[in-house]
Amino acid sequence: MPEPSKTHSSKSRARTQQPGRPWRPRMTEPGWPRHVLQVGVFEFRRTIRAIVDDKARAFLMAAGLVFPSLMLVGFLYLFADVIREAGSISLPPVARGTVALLWLFGVFIATQRVVSARPRIDAEPLMLTTVSARTVVGGLLIAETLRVLAYLALPVLVLTGGVVSLFASPVSAVLIPLAAVLFGLTAVLLGMVLGYAIALLIATSPFVARHKTVLGGLAAFLAIGGYLLVTLPQFGGIGQEALAVLPVGWFVDLAVLGSPVRGSTTRAVVALGGSLLVVLVGILLVEREATRLWFTDPVSGDVEKAAPTDHTTSGSERTRTALADGIAPVGIPRSVTQPVRRVAQWSILRTRRDPRRLNFLLLPVVGVGSGLLSSSAQFGSPWAVLAPAATVLLPWVAGATFAMNPFGDEGPVLPTTLIAISGSAYVRGLMVPGLLFGLPLVVLVTTGAALAAPFELSVAAGLVGTSVLGTLVAVTTAPAVGMYFPRFSAISIGQSRDVIPPRLLTTFVHFFGVTIPGLLLALLLIDAGIARSVVAGVVGFLPATLLTLAAGSDGGILSDVGTWFHGIGAGIQSIGVGRFQFAASGLLVVGAVVVAVVSYRLAVRRFDSYSPPA
Repeated sequence: MPEPSKTHSSKSRARTQQPGRPWRPRMTEPGWPRHVLQVGVFEFRRTIRAIVDDKARAFLMAAGLVFPSLMLVGFLYLFADVIREAGSISLPPVARGTVALLWLFGVFIATQRVVSARPRIDAEPLMLTTVSARTVVGGLLIAETLRVLAYLALPVLVLTGGVVSLFASPVSAVLIPLAAVLFGLTAVLLGMVLGYAIALLIATSPFVARHKTVLGGLAAFLAIGGYLLVTLPQFGGIGQEALAVLPVGWFVDLAVLGSPVRGSTTRAVVALGGSLLVVLVGILLVEREATRLWFTDPVSGDVEKAAPTDHTTSGSERTRTALADGIAPVGIPRSVTQPVRRVAQWSILRTRRDPRRLNFLLLPVVGVGSGLLSSSAQFGSPWAVLAPAATVLLPWVAGATFAMNPFGDEGPVLPTTLIAISGSAYVRGLMVPGLLFGLPLVVLVTTGAALAAPFELSVAAGLVGTSVLGTLVAVTTAPAVGMYFPRFSAISIGQSRDVIPPRLLTTFVHFFGVTIPGLLLALLLIDAGIARSVVAGVVGFLPATLLTLAAGSDGGILSDVGTWFHGIGAGIQSIGVGRFQFAASGLLVVGAVVVAVVSYRLAVRRFDSYSPPA
């Protein structure tokens, strides 16, 4: 690492700072480009080590990279002759639009990462007194670009090799990686520009700092809504080809130069020249914004209240007042007992102060939700899919928002919490926010979507009832799952060490445990025949097919077990639709009630008997 620079010593800062004006760093140190590279590579290596240490995260990321690449390899291998014989074709506008959409998504992710997880570098006082702010900014830019390129490396390598081998186009070996690098670099730069601008606004505006959770949620909602409008034309009538006019989609024109795919040379030149301009301007803006952010004292988002003049007011009463003021305008009714109300207020306050803890909600909701909505093209009305999706996904969000990692959220005060409150009061306090705020929202949204969908009134009422039942299950099971699988360490390195997200195992167990039964119950209401076929296939026919394939022609015990599973599937299919609907729905409802009661008791028992790790 570079030696400490006297330019940024505390004495120098004291001499140059003027009253009423923020201190600004001096000129860059000698050899700063080398230091930029060192900082960037070092930060990237730390990210790699963090991913390798988290086995579950490493497996999911590897699967997300390897599986699409294998699919691309299989496609190129199977259709190699067809692709060669196709000859010269024009680049369709939808290809440019798709690239533009992916670029915008990358900008959104980069912006979100800067605002929520990486607005500052780790060991900030040491870094900013050792090297210049420009060096730190450049290092963060290099590290973030390397992270993006690491995601793109394998698919780009497969695509480049396939194009070069299929079309004997050596120039593609240069242009495709070049287009990928410019794609990632420009997306990261614009995301950092927007991210640091938002972080600076939060640091300087008390209103934005206080309401950053609500404003961030609204921004995410608008971004997801825009994504759905483009990817699902049946909602807004806007297809991906509408984005083909954006220059950020013209990277594909640069990539296809020299191949049989006819792109626009003019667009390719504009993409190349525009990228260089974005890089130059973006670096200057990021340096200016980040420097001002790092050397500005952030404002507080808490509303300052005058201290009470009554000296007889107890410390406990002042704490209760501070908690109530901290979550305002949201409030917990006075009818809720004090210990339960205190836990609920702390849960809401932690979430409001740092919405980064809610990032784990995005992956399942966006992934599963977009998949469900994409299938709505097969139906006459998109509400036919949106209503069941709201019935299934919103209850999980209501349950998972405040109580997925209660022990980890307590942090160093966990031992005090364990002896200061009973398990029943603590668990009920975790459940209150989901029931008080999540349940009305779930009912409101599900009711509107169900009434807009082409369903009978009885089906719409059933979907609303399913959402209520799903919310109760999600709210009661979240503390139990979170307590039995706690997490006490952050998954990323940086200034977000105080944000302890739940384990991936906790998230997926709770998500599938809530959504799969809810989806089956909603399907029983909409079309019991399809629900019966799905159950018969999953329980009987699918295992029978897999066992039969594994047994091969020799038969044996696997073949006999497969025949037994086939009989189970056939037996389910032979049940009348009405009888199956009544029996399966009743079983799911009773099972949901039992799971909710048992989960509550398990959570209370877990809290009362838990000992923090040494």
